[in-house]
Formats: sequence, C-alpha cells, structure tokens
Amino acid sequence: MDDVRRSLDAALRGEPAGRKHRYWRRGQSDPSFVTRFDSLVHVTRDGRWINGKDDASYSRLVRELDRAGVARACLVGLAGVVDNEYIMECADASNGRLVPVAGVDPSRFADEGTIADEVARIARAGFAGIKLHPRLNGYDPVGSRCLRAIRAASQHRMTVFLDALFRQQPHSTSCAPEIVDRIAHECAGASIVLLHGGGAALLEVAEVVRLQTTMMLDLSFTLLRYAGSSLDADIRWVMDRLDGRVVIGSDMPEFTPAEAFARAEQLAAGLAAEKWANMAYGNLERLFPARSPLRSA
Repeated sequence: MDDVRRSLDAALRGEPAGRKHRYWRRGQSDPSFVTRFDSLVHVTRDGRWINGKDDASYSRLVRELDRAGVARACLVGLAGVVDNEYIMECADASNGRLVPVAGVDPSRFADEGTIADEVARIARAGFAGIKLHPRLNGYDPVGSRCLRAIRAASQHRMTVFLDALFRQQPHSTSCAPEIVDRIAHECAGASIVLLHGGGAALLEVAEVVRLQTTMMLDLSFTLLRYAGSSLDADIRWVMDRLDGRVVIGSDMPEFTPAEAFARAEQLAAGLAAEKWANMAYGNLERLFPARSPLRSA
C-alpha cells in the first residue's frame, strides 16, 4: 500500500516515476497525453457534500478538472442531494464540457406511470441520462419502480447511471452480479453505466457486462477505495480484456480527477495505447458525442 501511495503521489506531482517513465523507455504512448473524459463528477448548489467534509462547489469542480487535464465529464445528479435544475445550470455554464445527468428516486413517486412521466420530462429538458442510487435512497434495484425508470430512460434513448454498490445496511441484498444480470434481462437493450463496477464484486459484474453490449463498467471509487488489494489484479484484467466497455471516473468530490486518472494509469501501464484511449475517453465520447465546442482554456 505504501508503494501505491508513493507512486500515486509522484503521478499527481507530474514526476516521471516508476511505471509511467517506462512508457517513454519502451516507445509507447504516454497516457498523460491522451484526452480524458471523467465518467462521474458531482456538485451541490451550496457546495456542501454529503460527508460534511468535501467541497462540492462548481468552482472547485472546474479547478480540479483543469488540474487533471480533463476535457469532458458527466455531471451526475443525486436525488435528495442536489436539484436537477442546478445540474443543468452548471452544464450550460460549462459550454459543452459537462454532460448533464439527472438524479431520480423512483421510490418517491406514487406509481409507475408518474415515474415514466418524470423521465419523459427529464428527456425533454435536455438531460443525457438519469442517475439511480438504490443504496442512498433505500429502494430495491430490481423492484418494479426502479425497473420502470430504467425502461423509461431507454425509451427516450437516455443512458442510466446506476450505482452498483447495492449493499444496504437495514436489510440483506442480493449480490451485485445477480442484480445486474436481472436488470440486463428485465430491461434488455437499455444503455447502462454501472457506477463503481460493483466494488469488490467487479470481476463477476464484468462477466455480466461482457455479455451485454449496452452496458459499461465504471471504475470510479473502486479504483482508489481498494488500492493495494487483490482487486488491483481484477481491474488490470478487466482493462486488458474489456477495454471497449470500461470507463474511468473520479466520483468527485469523493476523489479528485487527478487522483483517479493517476491510479488508472498505474494499473493500465504497459497496455496498448488504443486500450487506454478507449477507457480514458473514447468509450464515453461514443456514448455522448460532443455537441458544441469546448470552452477555450
């Protein structure tokens, strides 16, 4: 774990230490020069984050994206934490840099019909997707209302960002790969980004994703939360064999984009340049093509 921290610190300072330096010696593409697209960032209107510690302001987000050289990012809402209007305000202010994703809590609606109506309204407002967080909002990820929200988003050609850390303290839950497999079959064809990749169950979740062409595996949080554990080998394996379906996020403000991409670069060291390009930018760019020129630096 100390080796991980030392290498990560060097990467954040921009030093050509360890694995990163070996890219240059081997004549491979330096990953730090590849365009970056962060799959998961957050803001709140008052800048306070749910852990009571981190700065979730828009101004800090922009600074951290600039510091990490991130060209674009998915700005993902959280139902009950930030209003969707503010998500869209920030996306508009970013001049195309931020992709707006609305937070939705299906458990708050009276019936499935009103869920479908809300998703339709979100689509008309210009959001690129919806975020579902069963753990935070305390509902069943394979319950009828959650499944209805996913199907409704699919009908409007929006991508669903689904928190795939499903464990809930008040009651027992099924394991992540079983939940993901159930959703894949109940909502066939839906475009879904599985946030955090299922955490410790990442490899099993990846096996489900491998069979579902419209699912993406996001590595945010998990990259850093489990750094130094055996999960590093699983992440490396997935990066090598499923690069066309893997995306990298920071979960800002939980971690910064600089931290997340530095860690991802360490684990991807030595992989073919095109694999890194897919994960760092290409997969998300194909999912969310740029609609307008980015703000000049």
